Order: sequence, then C-alpha cells, then structure tokens
Amino acid sequence: MNKNEIVVLFSGGTDSTLAAALVSQQFSRVHLVTYRRFGFFRVKNSTFNVHKLQEKYGQEKFSHAIIDVDAITRFVFYSRYFYYWRKFGFFLLSNCGLCKLAMHMQTILYCLDNQVAHVCDGANQGMNIFPAQMKRGVEMIKDLYAEFGVMYSNPVFDFDGYKETGFVERLRLDKMIPATDTGEEDSNSNTAGSRLYELGLMPSKDVKGSRMDHQMQGRCFQLILFNIFVKAYYLYDHSYDEYEQEMMRFYSEKVNDGMQYLKKQCLSKTT
Repeated sequence: MNKNEIVVLFSGGTDSTLAAALVSQQFSRVHLVTYRRFGFFRVKNSTFNVHKLQEKYGQEKFSHAIIDVDAITRFVFYSRYFYYWRKFGFFLLSNCGLCKLAMHMQTILYCLDNQVAHVCDGANQGMNIFPAQMKRGVEMIKDLYAEFGVMYSNPVFDFDGYKETGFVERLRLDKMIPATDTGEEDSNSNTAGSRLYELGLMPSKDVKGSRMDHQMQGRCFQLILFNIFVKAYYLYDHSYDEYEQEMMRFYSEKVNDGMQYLKKQCLSKTT
C-alpha cells in the first residue's frame, strides 16, 4: 500500500475542498474521487474546485475521477430490507447516511485496487443529523476502513459547523437539534469557508450555502426526504439524544453488512 498517497471523498463543496487542500501539504498525490448515482444531479460541478486546487498546489498533485456507485448503493439501501423495516421502520429513510456508507465502501475498493493507504473526507461536526458525521458514526467508519488496511481521517471535523437557515427555521425545530454555531461568520470564526478564504481558494468567508456553493457541487433531492423524516417526523416528539442513539443502532448494523459485502468482493477477486 502506498502511504504517500491519499483518497479524498470529494463533493466539491467547502468541507471536502478544504480537506483536500490540507492533506495536499502532507501527501505527494491526492486522489479526488466524486461519486455519481441515480438521483444525483450536476455531479460535474465538482470540477470547479478541482481546477482551483490544481492551480494553487500544482497540476500533478491532484487527480480527479467521477465514479458510478449505483450498484453498491442498491445493496446498502435494500439488503435485508424487510428485516430492517421490521426492526427500524422509517429509519430506512436515512438515505443520506446510507448513501455516504455506499461511498465509503466504494472508496475501500478503490484504495485496494490502487494500493492507496489513506482516505479522508469533509465530515464536519456541524452536520450532526447525518450518521456518518456523528462521532460514533465516524469511529464505525474508521473501523471499517481499518479492517481492510486503510487509514481514515477527518481533517476538518473540528472546524466550526455552519448552520443552514431555511428548512429547520420554517418548521420551528431549532430547539430540538443541538446548535453548533450561529450560522454567521465573524472575525474569530474557524469554519471551512473562512480557512479557504485565508488560503486564497474562496472569494469570501461565507460561501457555504450561497449560490456559488450550489455551483461547486452536485445536488441530491433525496436530501429532502431525509430532512422530513428527521426534522418533521422523528424529532417532533423525540430528543436529539434519542435520535442519535437509535440512528447508531441502525447504522452499526448497516456498516456490518457493508463489511461482509466487501469481504465477499475481495474474496471473489482472489479466486
């Protein structure tokens, strides 16, 4: 395994772009991997910040690939479907968490095929409704990578989160979700946007959530279903702690299913 190279799960947004910028100073080669599946739109928007990174840190430093993840996503979404429906019900609508798990699984296969020993992404503590960005979820994913000899890290996890306005406020559910910041940039903020601005990669500190942000990365409208499930349904009469606990129960089983799937894939390649 090549320990001088790293794969970045790269959406093209501020968090993954900052992660790529930070690790480019530690590794000789950075593989930017963007995933495409049914339900994603404008995935090629991710090239916007690929060019910026190449201009700043060198054309040879970064490669960029857009990889189809439909098959592995279908497995994650629908394997043992009725078992999960009976046990966890509407948690099957956690499509954002399941989609990210599929991306991690595909990344493991990419690392094994290309002999890359390190992976990172733009997971951020501010996105705390997503299972892959909860601290316990991150640890599960680290263990999944470690099972296949790959080291997974989160270089922007401890940066201040950005609180999007609009959906939550309209539903008046702010009080049910632990706030990570005010949603406003100030001179002392330590967000991905402010750091990218300092590095000269963004024109301002508050790009995230702006029109420019939407032009930098693809869109997925299934996110709306996930928001409805979490914010309008589950958190209506449950606490965030209850949500996190139940989500981690659900997610741990899905991660284990993913591990077994990958082991079978690896076995089939050696036989």
